[in-house]
Amino acid sequence: MKSISLYRLNAIILLGILFVMAMYYGRVFFIPLSFGIILSMLMLPVSRKLEQWGMNRFWATMVCVLIILLLVAGFIMIIAAQATSFSEDMPQIQEKLHELMNQIQTWIEQQFGVSPQKQLAFIKSQIAKFSASANRFFTSVLQGTVGIVTAFVLVILYMFFLMWKREKYKTFILQLVSSENQTKAKKTLEQITKVSGQYLTGRLISMLFVAVFYSIAFTILGLKNAILISVIAVIPNLIPYVGAFVGAFFPLIMTLISGSTGMFIPTVVILISGQAIDNNIIEPLVMGAQLSLSPIMTIFAIVIGELIWGIPGMILFEPLFAIIRIVCSHIPELNPFSYVMGDDSEFEKKPEWIAKIKRAFSGK
Repeated sequence: MKSISLYRLNAIILLGILFVMAMYYGRVFFIPLSFGIILSMLMLPVSRKLEQWGMNRFWATMVCVLIILLLVAGFIMIIAAQATSFSEDMPQIQEKLHELMNQIQTWIEQQFGVSPQKQLAFIKSQIAKFSASANRFFTSVLQGTVGIVTAFVLVILYMFFLMWKREKYKTFILQLVSSENQTKAKKTLEQITKVSGQYLTGRLISMLFVAVFYSIAFTILGLKNAILISVIAVIPNLIPYVGAFVGAFFPLIMTLISGSTGMFIPTVVILISGQAIDNNIIEPLVMGAQLSLSPIMTIFAIVIGELIWGIPGMILFEPLFAIIRIVCSHIPELNPFSYVMGDDSEFEKKPEWIAKIKRAFSGK
């Protein structure tokens, strides 16, 4: 068996360390670029269809950008409309919150012997400490808002230029590959483009399903502002696994505050049912096998992404790992890595009804 030299091993480790450092310190550049790349791959089929209908590529790209902007604007309008309705119910919510706080104070007094006066004194001292740092807090929020707007503008610009001049970038990548590997490289690029767009499409369809499911179920349950609560609960679902737990926190709190204690258990059942249907039926249908990372690799992607890029990394590193898996599957020496990153469930035989639905989604 041929062994790897110590010099080559050290060079690989050093290259890996430098790559991670570049991603960490260059995250202001790489995060908007990565979102721009994924959005461009998502809208690529739309642009191609418009070009087939005779539209100039520039204007086809502009239409794709306009679609993204309209989707974002529509999402903001839904939140704003629901927030207005939510503000009208604030007096009732404050009253419920006051009752809940009294119950908590009584429980603390009974369990730990701390009087409500001492509890209030402790809370006031904490509020005073918070007020001292309020200016810094609001300054950081303002800076963060400006940063988000700037990053969004950069994402749109990256998306536009990547789609408009896409042949140039594709040719550049192919020129880096030897002539005998050109066919394989083209196939790999096509697969990466398909999977990246499929990831975001699948994630959005999954979130839309969960939002509709929650909205209908919460409305039937009688929970006020069901749509707003559902949308806020679904947003964290962009992050696999972790997002479901984070998103469940707000509906449970609002159930206790604006609903009744009898609604708590049904709300838990609704949250678990929505996630179960989404994880076992919706996501496997809309994501596709090529994105099927093993659960432990998905967790690795979330943890490593958070360490390097924070919350955007938790969203972006799952498709990045899927792309790495595709590249490894086309290089014989790296096939074991593709195998270990894949989900074993994709090799299991699926029930016939699931296969039929998958064929319906794929149009085959």
